[in-house]
Amino acid sequence: MTSGRHSTNTVTPTLREILDNELAAAEPRILSGHEHLDAPVRWVHSSEIYEIGPLLTGGELLLTTGLGLRGLDAGTRKHYVQDLAQRGVAAVAIEVGRTFESVPEEMVRAGSVARLPIIELRAVVPFIDVCRAVNTSIAAREVDELRLRSTLVDALHDDLAAGAGVAPMLGHLSEILGAPVVLVSTSDALLSAHGVDDDSAAWRIVDRAVAEAVVLSKGRPMARLVVGERADAGPNPFAESLLRAAAGPVAVGLTRTGVRGSALAARLVEDLVDGRPMRPADLRTRLAGAGVSVAGPTVVVPLAAEAPDPRMADAAVAGAALDSVARSIVDATVYALVAVPAGGGQGTPDPVDRVVSSLVPRGNRLPGATVVVGTPCRLDDLGPGTDTAAVLSESLRRCGRQLGLAASTAARLGTDRRVFTSRELLADDAVRMLDPAVRAELRSLVEPLVSNDERSSSDLVRTLAVHLSNGCSATRSAAALHIGRQSLYQRIERIRTVLGFDPTEPAVYASMMLALRSLTGDIHQL
Repeated sequence: MTSGRHSTNTVTPTLREILDNELAAAEPRILSGHEHLDAPVRWVHSSEIYEIGPLLTGGELLLTTGLGLRGLDAGTRKHYVQDLAQRGVAAVAIEVGRTFESVPEEMVRAGSVARLPIIELRAVVPFIDVCRAVNTSIAAREVDELRLRSTLVDALHDDLAAGAGVAPMLGHLSEILGAPVVLVSTSDALLSAHGVDDDSAAWRIVDRAVAEAVVLSKGRPMARLVVGERADAGPNPFAESLLRAAAGPVAVGLTRTGVRGSALAARLVEDLVDGRPMRPADLRTRLAGAGVSVAGPTVVVPLAAEAPDPRMADAAVAGAALDSVARSIVDATVYALVAVPAGGGQGTPDPVDRVVSSLVPRGNRLPGATVVVGTPCRLDDLGPGTDTAAVLSESLRRCGRQLGLAASTAARLGTDRRVFTSRELLADDAVRMLDPAVRAELRSLVEPLVSNDERSSSDLVRTLAVHLSNGCSATRSAAALHIGRQSLYQRIERIRTVLGFDPTEPAVYASMMLALRSLTGDIHQL
């Protein structure tokens, strides 16, 4: 815990405050324990009993005239101070002039050794008035604290019941405290904030924290709640207490599933796209906080989507039948992480196919939108030492890079298809990275068809691409090209004639597929 001012985080008054206010008329003089004047005082008690120690619980300011010490030797008076220090008393204030002309030196030395404030009161004040004033103030503060805690807890439980996520919780906490609140992970990743203008302002709050509380999940730290100074720079006596009260509901909000479109989700996706390092434990915490289920065996499937207007692509992902997803728009591209329960045996649906089937209906209704579904990542089965965040980060970025290939593939095949998988585009990726000489040789395989199309406005290149992509099925190919089967047979025969060989033969099938993919960058050829 870090404090901005000594009195800011305590619900009880400090010794200094009492000396400056209720005991000012007593002309107090500090004889020892000067470093503990800002300690909180839980109660003010007046007693002349020598053996008062067992009746105290710690944190009290003890007022006495020393009457119970009259006639005792120096060693006994020293033991009296030592016993009070061991009980955790905040301070001992001794009124002089009745029992002692001044506080005995052995008591001052014992207080110095124990670092217990010994205060000499040089003027008479009614102890009953001091006790009544301070203790009434303490009781009133405790009532105020309980009222605010009750209000906060009710609001946070309402947020949980509504499935609203962590952001509204921070909003309620900030409103009650009258100060900005920031939530950071244990690896110091900024998760959420309220009452700040930007990330820089949030980090300034963290650096100059007034109070903070640890957010635990199953007994382990997962995040920190940090509160800054009030806008009016006034004290915030309930900061620590309210942060502790909020930590539990916030932990539930971070680990529950179903939070969609949240700021936590957007920040996580953005950090992964940027390739920021992340420990496995923090990744799981942030995935859970972003609404991506990590309960039980889980496969996370990354994807990227784009459209002429990024909001169209975002709507396509948001409107899909995906139960657990985190997404964000980064540089006009939508990136998302989708959680799919890991399969338990043979016949379990492929995670990629499940995501594709959820996206296809919506994606096909948005003209110009393109989606690439990436390689699934099983969170609990990557092996020791694997950087899970780096795996997801690279898969997300690969999906983004492949969006152009997906659009080119759709154009080459003349299809309305809008959702592609990263694995089916790997061949295009591979061709793009080939040595230029190899690419030129591949291109030479289909160059006669390209030249023929340019001269006669035929459609032989696209016809061959569609036919090979459909496994040389005449029925599927003709349907994709919107022509009759007889017309398809005529085109295939023309292709054989132009090339001088049969491109559908199994021996050259793979080479011809790569050759056609080598043309995907030349959209005008398609």
